[in-house]
Amino acid sequence: MITPHRNGPVEETAWPGPRPSLCSLLKWMASDTYHWLRDGYGQHAPPPGEETFTDVHIRHLRQAMGSRLKIIQFTKRQETLNGADWELWIHNQTHGIGLRIQAKKQDRRGQYGFWYWPKGSPALQCDMLIHHALATQCVPVYLLYNYRQPWPIDQGWASVLCGHTAPDRSHYGCSLLSAFHVQASLFRFVIGFDVHDNYRQISHQRLRGLSAPWNQVLCDLQTSKEKRRSRGVAVLTDIQKRAETLERSGLAALGHVDTEGFPTPSHVRRSRHGRDVPDLRTRLGETPTEQPSEVALKPLPERVLRLLEADPARPPEQEIPTRAVVLYDVTDAGELAAQPGQA
Repeated sequence: MITPHRNGPVEETAWPGPRPSLCSLLKWMASDTYHWLRDGYGQHAPPPGEETFTDVHIRHLRQAMGSRLKIIQFTKRQETLNGADWELWIHNQTHGIGLRIQAKKQDRRGQYGFWYWPKGSPALQCDMLIHHALATQCVPVYLLYNYRQPWPIDQGWASVLCGHTAPDRSHYGCSLLSAFHVQASLFRFVIGFDVHDNYRQISHQRLRGLSAPWNQVLCDLQTSKEKRRSRGVAVLTDIQKRAETLERSGLAALGHVDTEGFPTPSHVRRSRHGRDVPDLRTRLGETPTEQPSEVALKPLPERVLRLLEADPARPPEQEIPTRAVVLYDVTDAGELAAQPGQA
């Protein structure tokens, strides 16, 4: 059993116990992150970095999920070649949805370091995250580690989320944000920076408000009617719907930005300094469609199918590497039931 780190008399989220749902485990990890950050920015030692949080989260997933989970980890050298910390696939062995994830920790000022150009990289971290997500057929997202008070979520977006919350609202400790929202904000920043004396600032609070608790996006709890559907189809359909809604919201925001004809913020910055621009995949120019009435499940890419069969100790070389690939199988999710106190 993992014992959570907690202080104070406030009623808090308990470890979800043996064989938890993904939703309940993610909620607990978010709560743990929330309190860990608050402690670190308060009277205790400084909080850990993003890499430590990622390692701890993967460890918790590995310990709690048993045979439902497979984790393929790669070397630190491979991670430096791209903009993502890790990749999460939720699947039923033939179909699934993938998230390409970059972690960002909230600092004492409430900011996240979205304007970041990794050393030796041809582009901003955000643009590289999107570039590699599109190449790997994933949804590009930021995983925000938060310690400030919760924020109101737009009702149109909130309507597709699950209702599972922590008693002290600490499930907001980990939230997912479309990378396209960040890219839209970076466009406004870099174009305004070079044109005006009083250039636009990146609104970290606004971007945080566009994110949603990760357990509410990736919830795998089913109603009793849905349990009768085989191979986790209902669970996977709901998760894919939420993830695609998250992505569409970012694409819609990007579509309202005057990019001055540049495909990415990196192109703006490099062109204005007389440097060659990288060849990056982008979804600029696409118009997001309305939420379809029926979600068509996506077949798993061949590389993901190979990872499902691979020996974790000897994973196949990845054309576009990442720190880790986490594969969560929902085929037995019908066995899961909400435990007391989960909602």
